Order: sequence, then C-alpha cells, then structure tokens
Amino acid sequence: MNPSPEKPYAEVAFNLPIKEVFTYKIPPEFAGKVQVGMRVLVPFGRRRITGYVVALAAKWDKDIKLKSISDLPDTKPVVGEEILALTKWLSGYYQCAWGEAIRAALPAGFDDESREEFSLTEMGGDALLKGSLSKSAILLLHFIGEHPRATSKQCQKGLGKKFSAHSLAHLKQDGLLTSTETIHKSTVGYQFVKTARLKSELPEPEQIEQLLKRSPKQKQVYELLIKGEVSTIDLERQVKGSAAALRSLKEKELVEVFSKKLERTSHVDTSNQPIGASLKFTPEQKKVFVELDAAIRESKFQTFLLHGVTGSGKTELYIRCIQQVLEQGKTAIMMVPEISLTPQTVERFRQRFGDRVAILHSGLSQKERFIEWKKIYDKQVSIAVGARSAVFAPFENLGIIVIDEEHDGSYKQDSTPRYHARDTAVIRARSQNAVVLLGSATPSLESIHNTQLDKYKYLSLEKRVGDRMLPIVSLVDMRRERKEFKNFSILSGQLIAAIRDRLSRKEQIFLFLNRRGTARFVYCPDCGYVVECNHCSVTLTFHGSEDRLLCHYCNFSARMPGHCIECQSEVIRFSGFGTQKLEEETMKLFPKAKITRLDRDTTQSKSAFANMHRDMHSGEIDILIGTQMITKGHDFPNVTLVGVVAADVALNIPDFRSCERAFQLMTQVAGRAGRGKVPGKVLIQTNNPDHYMFEFVMEHDVNAFHDKELKLRKRLNYPPYTRIIALEVVCENETQGQNAIGKLRQSLSRLVSREKSVELIGPSKAALYRIQNKFRWHLILRSGNMKQLQNILLKCPELKEPKAFGKIKLSIDVDPLNLL
Repeated sequence: MNPSPEKPYAEVAFNLPIKEVFTYKIPPEFAGKVQVGMRVLVPFGRRRITGYVVALAAKWDKDIKLKSISDLPDTKPVVGEEILALTKWLSGYYQCAWGEAIRAALPAGFDDESREEFSLTEMGGDALLKGSLSKSAILLLHFIGEHPRATSKQCQKGLGKKFSAHSLAHLKQDGLLTSTETIHKSTVGYQFVKTARLKSELPEPEQIEQLLKRSPKQKQVYELLIKGEVSTIDLERQVKGSAAALRSLKEKELVEVFSKKLERTSHVDTSNQPIGASLKFTPEQKKVFVELDAAIRESKFQTFLLHGVTGSGKTELYIRCIQQVLEQGKTAIMMVPEISLTPQTVERFRQRFGDRVAILHSGLSQKERFIEWKKIYDKQVSIAVGARSAVFAPFENLGIIVIDEEHDGSYKQDSTPRYHARDTAVIRARSQNAVVLLGSATPSLESIHNTQLDKYKYLSLEKRVGDRMLPIVSLVDMRRERKEFKNFSILSGQLIAAIRDRLSRKEQIFLFLNRRGTARFVYCPDCGYVVECNHCSVTLTFHGSEDRLLCHYCNFSARMPGHCIECQSEVIRFSGFGTQKLEEETMKLFPKAKITRLDRDTTQSKSAFANMHRDMHSGEIDILIGTQMITKGHDFPNVTLVGVVAADVALNIPDFRSCERAFQLMTQVAGRAGRGKVPGKVLIQTNNPDHYMFEFVMEHDVNAFHDKELKLRKRLNYPPYTRIIALEVVCENETQGQNAIGKLRQSLSRLVSREKSVELIGPSKAALYRIQNKFRWHLILRSGNMKQLQNILLKCPELKEPKAFGKIKLSIDVDPLNLL
C-alpha cells in the first residue's frame, strides 16, 4: 500500500497483550512516508516502543490529543498486505493481540528495544553508606553503584534470587535511584564494515610520491583508494597482505579507517542453475502425482493429506510438486518439524534446486535468520525450507505449502501467539489459491477426520520404494525378562543378541529412549524420600557425566547428596534410567562399537545434527542412541535394527492424546529400519505388552489404529469430535492464583449457562502444578462449535481488561496439544 499524505493518522498495533490498536499522529517530517506494514517508534506510556502500522486514517473524531510518531525505521513495509491479513486472522482465532501475531511473522531481534537504565543518586549513595534499608534494597543499590546504567534484566541476572522488582520500584520512587530511557537499536538488519579511505587533507603530490617511493604495496593500496573508499575485506582480496600496508599509510597520515553502517543484504546467484535430475516414480507415486499436478496447474486451493508408509518416497513427491510450481513462476514453502530434519532436507533441496532455497528455523542465529528472511523478501529465492515459522515466509505468488510429518506436535507454538502452523498454512493457502500438501506415515486424527468430512483429499502410498519390506516388529515382555531370566538390566537378552548380530555384519543400530539423563530420580530406600526440584513439582534427574541432579523444566541443578536429607541414611538409590545411562550400559556391553548419543544435552552446537548425518553415512557410528530427535525423517540405508528401550514412557503420560503420540513415535522410529537392501528388524521392550496399541504397531496397520482411536474419542467426547480452548492461570502466590482461577470460573460459568452444548471443565491443578516457583491451574471450555467458544471468551469481562489479573499471568490456548 502506497503512502498517503491525505491520511495524517496511523493505527498502530504492538507486541503486547493488548488487543486494541492505537492511533498516532504522523508528524510533518514523515508526511507521505508512512505506509501500512511499516514499523514505527512511538511513545507508549513512559516508554518508546516499536509498533506496526496496520492502517492509515484521514480523520480523528475523538476529543483526545494524539501523540506523534517518533521515528520511522523502515523505508518500505516489512509486512505485506497478505501477511497482515493472515496475522489479523491469527490474532482473532488464537485469541492474541494483532501486534503479537505480526511479531511472530518477523525474524527475531528485528525490532529496536526501549530500555530503562538505572543509576545511583546522591541520596542513594548516602543511604548505602548508612545501611539502614532492607537487605534486598542494599543489594540493589550496591549492584547499581558498581554497574551504573544497569537495566532491570541485568540486575535480575546479577542478583539472581535476591533480586526484588518491588524494591527496585520503591528505590526509584524514593529518589534513591534515577532512571533514563534509551533505545537499544537492533543490529540484525545492518552491519558495520571496516572501511578505508584517503584523508580529506593530503600533502602535495611530490611529497606523497616521496613517502611511497620504497613501498610498492603501500603505493598499490593508495592508488586503489584514490578511486574511492574500499572495505578492508575487499582491499585484502585485491591486494594480498594489505593490512600491514594500511597500518603504514595510517602512520603516514595518508589514510583513515572507519566503521561504515550498511544494510544487510543477501546475494544469491540464481543464474544458470539447472534443476537437478528427478528420480523415477513408482506406479503408486505416479498415480498420486497426477492428482497433485492437476490441482497445481489449476491454481486452485485444495488441501491434500498424503498418507505414505515410511520409505515410500514422499520427499520425491514434495520435490516434484515444488518443481511444477516453480515452472509456473510461483513460490513454495516446505515445512519440517524438527531442526534435526532440516540439514538432510536442505541438502536434498539444494541438490535439486541450487541456491533457490532459503532456510528458516530457530537453530540459526538472529543475524543468519534475518539474512535468510531478506533473501525471500528481496525475491532472490523461490523456496523456503524450515520449521514452524516458515509459514510466514514473505513470498508473493505462493503456489504450494508442503508440511512434512504433519502430525508432529512441534508445529504448535507453546507461547503467545499459540498458533498451529498446519492450520495457519491452510488459511494462508486459501487466500492465495495455493495447494497444501500434508504428508505423514502416521497422520494426526484431526487430519484423518478432515478427510472424512471432505475438507482434505486423502492420498496414499502403501509400498516402500523398490518394494522393500517394512521391518518386522516384535515385542519383548520385560516382566518375563526379569521373572524368568533374572535379567534386571536395561537391555533384554533378545536385543543384546540382535545388536551383536548386526555389529558382526557391519550394519547400524538405532536405540530409542525418550528420556534424558542417567537416573529418572534419586530416592532413599529407608524413608522413601525422593529428591525434588526446589522450584518445580517434579523429581530431579541424575546426570552421571556431570555428577549432578538437574531439573528438565527450569534447569535448576544440585549436587548429588551423600546421604538422605530427610533421615540421614547413608544409602541412596537410583530409579529409572535415561539416555546417558543407556549409553554407559551399551558401551560396557559393546566396548569396540562406535557409539553416539543424540539428545538435548549433546546437541548444543549448530553443527551437531550435520555431524551426526555425516558420521552415519560414512559408517563412523555403529550405534546411535537418542530421544525422539532420531525418530523422524532420517534416511540411513544401513540401519537394519531399531531397539525401543522403554516403550511405556510415552503411554503413561496423563493426556488423552498419549496413546496416539505413543503409536506415532513407535511407528516412526520403526520406520528408520530396513530402508536399504537389508530387511529391518524392530524390537520394542515393554512392561505392558497387552496394550491394544502394540498390535497395530506390529502389523503396521495405521488405518485400523485410527478407526479404533476415533471411536474411543467419539465416545469420550474428545477432539477431533469436539473443540477445546484451555485457559491457564500462572502465579507465584498460590492463594492469589486460586482466587483468580475461581473468579474466572464464576464469570465463565454465567456465560456458559446461557449456551447449549458448551461445557466448562475445572478448574484443576495442572499435572505439573509448580514450574519455576509458579503455580498453575487449568480451565477447559469444550463444545462442538468453535465460534461458540470464541464468543464466550469475547464476552468474558475478566478477559476484556488486561489489568484485571495484575501480576497473575493468564494464557489462552485454542486447540491445545499439551494439557500438562
């Protein structure tokens, strides 16, 4: 949208939990420059913050004096009209502010930040010497005295648990501290480049000739700079060893070096990049592609669910569909759930499409992510590959959105805005007349239900490429292992024998355990005391490599106690096990094997996944041990054995989706075996072999599992047959939190009583009641009609007024995936 001098008012949305937009006056210096989709810096309360222009207005009828826009960081809109409309829908459906939705669509670290910096006043210095204040106030004054211009965040980081926001506010109010507001400029969008140029005042030419007479390299650099300023990097490219020459020229007062601020740009060579050779389709793939190709050619919105067994060639279909879209001059988004899948997917796409691919995922640094986003914004690439946030890639003329492993829970964001990328993609594609292709070996029940309602078109691939067999899946009853064979170790006799056999044949093995650490918890056998986190209602996990107890929710760590803290008994026992313990046991059993562990503890570096992929393909890994990171999408032809070490972990989670998730995990991890010429084998260790889920896993019968699970869901009135909105109250003070959730329930109860077929469930304490010293409660609204639920929330007075809950955090999760 073009700027309009006739519209002197801008409506601005903020990345704050406030649903209203605010109107600002456009000052004369920005007249005709402000456009919809631009960022603006505006006064908001006592601060200056970044907002997003969502509309321009010609009139302001209200009798209120308007504040003016302070600054305009952009020369053109950063959010296009299409993404603006998408974020508007997202804010309405997922019950968040429009500004929060816009912020989610932009790269992290993009906006300037307003910071309040604190310094000690003379009164504050005197008070510190007298020492008559509270302990927390003295600590704050002392810290700010040593760190002038410290922000609240820096104080909190420096003082840890001793920090008090209440004390900070009072010290400022009493005049012991003074504060100034500064704008911290984001450096994501630009970079500083060291640049050399000739000085403005130079000696006479004869004198310069004399100074450079014995230095040919200095003369070469000087002559280059006569043509204009050059970055030191470019200078080094043109004149090797120019750094020393530049230093000498500076000493001779002929040259100066300065930092030049430049907008970050991305350069992609898209010339002469032929599309790589396609693989030959199987008859099944060809049949599926004909249907997809017809929809792409018609440029007609349609959503397809591609249900293909593991190894059936879904990725080749994705690539061929994207190829068709590019041939029409359109663009494509390819979404994958995990960062771990991205290196392999990017490699395949780069082999086929060269540098036409941009990568968007959270594993990149803020600057790297901005550069990838800029490639798309500047129309230098045609394909975006990435995780959840790739759904907002700023493409125009979108032809297809592909979502691989569409069932995966990581497509749902667990913080505001709590959007689901799959459902957001469908809405975006509808507005663009684009095709949506959802792919999975284990589709979600929601997507299967949508095919039954004819919202999605069902396609299937029932055979592996090359007619390779699906792996043979067997159950190992760990109760019998202990009772009959007196085997109390982590690995069963069957699995140990199978590993030994595969190693002797130079084949590779996956061992899957969805739990980190060495021991799940530490307890005293005499009094039953269990070591718990000081800040969360969970047990601490023992990590043997660090010899410490860690909380997997708040990262609290403690030393391993030498005796029971409760009864002083000297005997401390470990219960349960995680990937660290499994790694130790496997190393003892197979000392000559090359063993690698892949979990959150071992994947801190960006290169961890790429290194693992390289080592697996080169045969540098014999046994790969991992959590769910290893279950999806990986294609290693030499993996012929998969061991599921503790299948019951996923089944025992108190959530109505736990059986569906466990089935998906088992089927996906089983699918890693036998993708090459050698048939695969899967051994699943369980204490509950009679559970109905295992029967379907062993038979690879996804459709029969769906039928059974959908019947159960319908009988119990659970999604996908009903819709759910979860409201969560989080508070540091337990009593205040209980009062707030009670008040909210009363208000919602009155509204629900007027509606038919709407249920209000709760309030109840969350399964994980305390996390990071904060208590959590849940309320659930359930109905067959989402609009009914949305209307109830819109009418609720407590939800209309953001200040109603004060310091209590209230979050709304529409279509929640996690009710823990």
